[in-house]
Amino acid sequence: MAESRPSEPEYHHQCQWLPLKKGAVAAVRSLDGLAGSEGPDDARALVELARRADVFGGIRLADSLARLADGGTPLMRGAAAAVRVLLGYTPATALGARAASWVDTATDPGTRAELTARLTGLLTATGSLLETAPEALAPLLDRVGELPDSPFLERLPALRGEFDTLSPAARDRLLTVIEERIDGTLDADLPPDTDARTLAAWTTADLAAREALAALGLLPTAPDTSGRPHPASPSAPAPVPVPPARDARIAAAERWRLVLGRRGDQLPRDIAPLATALDELYGKGRGEGARGDLPGGAVGRGGREAPYPGVREWAEELTALFGPGIREEVLAAAATRGRTDVVSALDPEAVRPSVELLRTVLQHAGGLPEAKLAALRPLVRRLVDELTRTLATRLRPALTGAATARPTRRPGGRLDLARTLRANLATARRTDDGRIHVIPEHPVFHGRAQRSADWRLIILTDVSGSMEASTIWSALTASVLAGVPALSTHFLAFSTTVLDLTEHVHDPLALLLEARVGGGTHIAAGLRHARTLVTAPSRTLVVVVSDFEEGYPVGGMLAEVRELVGAGCHVLGCASLDDAGRPCYSTGIAGQLVAAGMPVAALSPLELARWVGEKIR
Repeated sequence: MAESRPSEPEYHHQCQWLPLKKGAVAAVRSLDGLAGSEGPDDARALVELARRADVFGGIRLADSLARLADGGTPLMRGAAAAVRVLLGYTPATALGARAASWVDTATDPGTRAELTARLTGLLTATGSLLETAPEALAPLLDRVGELPDSPFLERLPALRGEFDTLSPAARDRLLTVIEERIDGTLDADLPPDTDARTLAAWTTADLAAREALAALGLLPTAPDTSGRPHPASPSAPAPVPVPPARDARIAAAERWRLVLGRRGDQLPRDIAPLATALDELYGKGRGEGARGDLPGGAVGRGGREAPYPGVREWAEELTALFGPGIREEVLAAAATRGRTDVVSALDPEAVRPSVELLRTVLQHAGGLPEAKLAALRPLVRRLVDELTRTLATRLRPALTGAATARPTRRPGGRLDLARTLRANLATARRTDDGRIHVIPEHPVFHGRAQRSADWRLIILTDVSGSMEASTIWSALTASVLAGVPALSTHFLAFSTTVLDLTEHVHDPLALLLEARVGGGTHIAAGLRHARTLVTAPSRTLVVVVSDFEEGYPVGGMLAEVRELVGAGCHVLGCASLDDAGRPCYSTGIAGQLVAAGMPVAALSPLELARWVGEKIR
C-alpha cells in the first residue's frame, strides 16, 4: 500500500513551522544554563525564552522551569516561579504562598539576602503580576501585615530592596491596589447596612473606652528600645528598635508605604525617619516616574529631602532605627550597589562575609592607592579568611588519604572492630545469662595514609567580565587544594591574555588582588598555556572554570582540548563555579567540548574537591 503524503499546502505549512519548533527546542535546552545566573537581565531573558518555547516546549519546558525554581540561584528561583504562573503551570495563589514563606524564613542575614534576590527575580520577570492577579498578592500582603513590628523592621530593608526593581510609577500603582485591598478588608468587617449615625456612636464608644484604659494604665506600651538585654536573660541579643513614640503597631498601609518607598509624605512623623534612611540607599528609583514627577515621589517624602551629610551620620541613624546588625546589612547592600564611600564604614568584625561583598570590596580596592588600600586590608583579609576557612572545612574531608589496613593505637580513625576484639580476648568474660562480654582495654583504629605520589593540578580560570563570582570561588578553592601534599597546584587566570599566578596560590588574598577581572574570553589561549605545564600527562588534572562563551573561533579551543585528552591528561570543564554548583554557561559550546573529550559539569567547590580526590587516590 502506498504511503500517504500530505497535500502540497499542508506540506508547506508544516515546513514553515519547523524552524519555530527547532528554535523552541533550543530555547528549552538553554534554560538549564541560566541556573547559576544572578543578573536581572537573565531573569528577563528567561521570560522571553519561556514564551518562545511555550508552543512546543511541553513537558520538557515545564521540567526545566521546575528545576530552575527548585535549584537555581535565589534570583532565578523567583523568576522561574513567576514564569510558571505566567504559562499556567502553577496557580497564582501558590506563588503568593511561596512568596509569603520566603518572608517567614528571612530570619538571618543570609536568608534576608535570599529574600531580596528571590523577590527581585520574581518582580523582574513579571512585575505586573501582583497588580493584575490579586490572588498572588494576598498571601504576601497578609504576611507583611501580620508580622510584629520588630520582625517587620528586620525584614524591611530586604523588602524595600526587592521592590526597588519596579519603577516608581509601578510601585505607585501597586500601592494603590494594596491600599484598596486594605480598605476593602476593613469595610468587609462591618455589617453592610450600617448607617452613619451608628458608626459615629461606635466611634465615640471606642474613644471613651480608650480613655478609660489609659486612665487605668492598661494601654499597650511600646517595646523597650534601649537596646539593653532583659534582666532575666543577660546574654540575650538586643531587639531591633522600633519607633519609640508609638503605642500601637505600624499599620499595614504604613508598612507598604515603607516597603514600596512611595507616598512617604503620608507617613506619621515617628515613622518617616525609616523611609528617609532607606531612601538614602535606594534613591528615586529607575524607570517611569524616577524624575519625581509623580505624587509621593522622592521629593517631599517623609523625613529629610536632602541627603545625609555623610556616611557616618547615615550609619548612626541606621543603628538607632534598626540596630547594629541590620545597619551592617544595609551598608553592605549599599556597597554592592556601587556606594564605594560606605566600604570604609563597614565593621570587619560585624559584617557578614559573602562572595558578593568581597567582590564589591575588591572592585573598589582595585583603583585605590596603597595608602587607602591599607585601611581596607583588615576588611578584605577578614572576608577572605572567613570564606576560606568555611570552604576548607567542607573540602578537606574529600581530600584525605585512603584508609590502610595497618592498625594503630592512636585514636583518630574509625574503630577497627575485628582487630580490637582479637587484641582484647584476654578480657572476655561469660555472664550468667551465657553472653560473652569483652572489655576493649586496647582499642585499635584504622590508620590514615596520605598519598605521596605527586600529581599536578592546573586550574584554568576565566576572569572575563562575566565571571567575577566564579573567579573568587576558584581562587579560594585553589588555595585550599594547594595545601594537599599530593598536589602541585597551578593557577592560571585568562581573559584574552593568560596570567600565571601560581606563586600566590597559597595566599588567597594575594591571589584575588592579582586576578583582575575584565576583558574578553580566549579559552584556547589558556589551554595552550596549560599544555606547556604538562610533564606527566597521566598524572595531570586540568580544570577549566568558565562560562564557555568563547570570543574566538571555537575550532582552536576544541583542538587544544583534543591535544590534552589525546596526551592522556584528565580534563574537566566547570560550568562556572559557585557554592551550590549552579551553572551559568553556553550549553551549545559545552556540548561541543563534551564531544571533544572534556566532560562539562556544574560543580560546587566541594564536588570539585571530590573529583580531584578520586583521581589522586
